[in-house]
Amino acid sequence: MAAQDVGIYTELGSKVNLDRPFTDVNGVTKSLREFALPDKPIVIAPVYYKCPRLCGLLLNGVYDLLNELPLKLSQDYSVLVVGFDPTETPQDARVVMDKFNSRLEGAARAGSSGIQYLVGTPENVTALMGELGFKFVRDGVDFAHSAAVMILTSGGYISQYFTGIMFPSWDVRLSLVEASKGGIGTAIDHFLLYCFRFDAVKGRYTWAVLGLLRVGGVLTLIGLGLVYYFFGRNRRGSVAS
Repeated sequence: MAAQDVGIYTELGSKVNLDRPFTDVNGVTKSLREFALPDKPIVIAPVYYKCPRLCGLLLNGVYDLLNELPLKLSQDYSVLVVGFDPTETPQDARVVMDKFNSRLEGAARAGSSGIQYLVGTPENVTALMGELGFKFVRDGVDFAHSAAVMILTSGGYISQYFTGIMFPSWDVRLSLVEASKGGIGTAIDHFLLYCFRFDAVKGRYTWAVLGLLRVGGVLTLIGLGLVYYFFGRNRRGSVAS
């Protein structure tokens, strides 16, 4: 097994074919597009359901994130947990889904219908993981693989991805708002995107200098306008007296 056979090789802007069919825990087969919310961003988490450790840690991180995110699951975004072992069954997926869905709290629990656990054929699994840039190899009865989630636009373009097993809600929130192209989020969220840009080296959103300068320029103009207004009003009052 070569080092390049395993890892995350995701390229932003790459297109994922959302028309490929997968099967959910109820045995229903539909396209990825039909399992996701229309016109809303998608979080994809590649796992295999019999994984002895790493996939469970990944899903722990995903569910911690879902409980923290202020965006509304099943309304603002959807989550597709996709098995990359094509020998696994809908029942294998259901066991894991039931285990982790029991961890949902509050609004996330109410939006649990926005999470789909899926299995697929060898052809569709291989094609999807290739488009996601998610490389893995079988290692005995298990798999050698990495951990990551990918953020897709509703059209299937990879907008952002996060590696590891812990996902900061601030950064994921902004990435979902960005992937929605204005379709979700508050005015504050969109203002923050104006001021922040994702730093691929640091793996998080940081201040965007140009946006900060623009905001600073606008605030300066507002401040000068207020000074001029109050100075003019005081001056008129002095003349009148």
